[in-house]
Amino acid sequence: MPHTMEQPVLINPDAREGIILLCDHATNHVPHGYDNLGLTPDVLEEHIAYDIGAEDVTRKICEMMGVAAVLGPVSRLLIDCNREPGRSSMIPTASDGITIPANNDLTEKAIKARMDAYYYPFHTMCETLIAEHMDAGLTPLLVAVHSFTPAMAGEDRPWHVGFLWNQDPRLAQAMIGLLERETDLVIGDNLPYSGKDLYYTMQRHGADHGLPQTTLEIRQDLVDTEEKTTQWAALIADVLDECMERNDLKQRKLYPVSK
Repeated sequence: MPHTMEQPVLINPDAREGIILLCDHATNHVPHGYDNLGLTPDVLEEHIAYDIGAEDVTRKICEMMGVAAVLGPVSRLLIDCNREPGRSSMIPTASDGITIPANNDLTEKAIKARMDAYYYPFHTMCETLIAEHMDAGLTPLLVAVHSFTPAMAGEDRPWHVGFLWNQDPRLAQAMIGLLERETDLVIGDNLPYSGKDLYYTMQRHGADHGLPQTTLEIRQDLVDTEEKTTQWAALIADVLDECMERNDLKQRKLYPVSK
């Protein structure tokens, strides 16, 4: 069951192992006072409310590798930490055909209240953790842990796992190459969607600092039990362990901002 704290969760805060995990869609929690956003409890168990399995995979990788992570505090339906301020999908009025009643006709004051309470604390915690690593002379590998629904808009998604990137493909390509070598998984390169379209958390905390970074997307039917999340965490931990030895992933690399 996803965590229900209303502040972001910091795992292994003192770890300096060269990897940081960020899980911005970790929980389906809607704080008291929001009346479940006008939704029935069963809807909050669906993929539109959070990334099923992502928190468990994140926690297990942290336990296996001793690395640090930050978990988002609330459901993406309340406020989506992987969206830039001002983007309409930051507080969606509908998701996968389901209307979110409490998100319609919000005032600027109500939007600011959600950002102040949940959005800014998550990003501040991420910024602080990354700054501490860089101050220690590290160039941490940054991985956002997500999961995706097996079908969207009536179309099946054949990929078992995907790696998203925007301008810097280093970490994504390294992880794809290692998984292709070791497994027969169907792997998406900027699929099931592209990091060139949705990449806010990784852009802000990774690419803007020149850090090697990628968003990991695992199909949700592959991480919907304890056994499955353990298997995926072990696989990704092995891949990341090898990535840490690669010289091309030990340097910061800034790309010019696209106009």
